[in-house]
Amino acid sequence: MIVPLAGFVDPILGKSAGMRITWYGHAAFLIETAGLRIILDPYRSPDSGGYEPIAEPADLVIVSHENDRYHSHLGQIIPPFEVMRALEMEPGGRGFKGIEVHAVRVFETPARLSEDEVTIVHFRAEGLHVVFLGDLGHALEPAELEPIAGAEVVLVPAGGPPTIDFPLIPPLLDAIGPRVVIPMHYKTPRIDLAIQPLERFLEFLPNDPVERPGASTIELRPADLPARRTIISLEHCR
Repeated sequence: MIVPLAGFVDPILGKSAGMRITWYGHAAFLIETAGLRIILDPYRSPDSGGYEPIAEPADLVIVSHENDRYHSHLGQIIPPFEVMRALEMEPGGRGFKGIEVHAVRVFETPARLSEDEVTIVHFRAEGLHVVFLGDLGHALEPAELEPIAGAEVVLVPAGGPPTIDFPLIPPLLDAIGPRVVIPMHYKTPRIDLAIQPLERFLEFLPNDPVERPGASTIELRPADLPARRTIISLEHCR
C-alpha cells in the first residue's frame, strides 16, 4: 500500500514526482527515486527470525556493513543488480546513475572497537537528503555529524542496544534536524534479536507527533514535508 502525501505533478514530465520509501522489516528498505529501485540492508529469511524473503528486483543494493543474517544478504533479491558495500566506499562517495551515495564510518557500540565498525549511508535525490543510520551505536562526533546535518529524512534504529541507546536519540535527532523520522530495527514478532519494541523509542520523544498510516510505504516530496519533526511508523511488509 502507498500512502501519498499531497499530490504534486511534475510540469515537465506530467506525472507524479516523489520518493517512495517502503519498509520490508528490520533494517531493510526499498527506496524508489529518480527512476531507480534501491534496497538497503537486506536480511536473510527465515534466519532473521521470521521476516519473509524480499524477493523483488533492484537496480542497486546498498549494504551498510557485513552481517549476512540481518544486513547484507543478497541471495533473496532478484538479479541483476549492482551492489555498494559502504565499508569499502571511497571518502568522496560513489555515484550510481545520477545519485551520489556517501558513507560515514561509525561503530555499533560506544566502545568504538574496530570489529564493530559499521556505516551511516546517505544520499540526495528529488530534493531530499535521506540518512540511513544503520547499526549506529553511539553519539556522533562533530566530524561524523557534519555530512548528515540538515537531512530531511532519517531512518533510525529504534530498538536500543546493541544499536544507539534511547537517551542518545533525542539529542542526535536535534543535531541532524530532520522533518521525517522513520523507525526501524526494533522488536516485532518477526525478529529474533533481544531488542526493544517501538513504544520504548517513542517514550524518549514524547513531544514528537507520531503518524501511523497503517501501510508499509510512504511517498515524500519536499513541498509536502511536515512543518515540524514527525515520526512516521510504517508497517513491515514482509
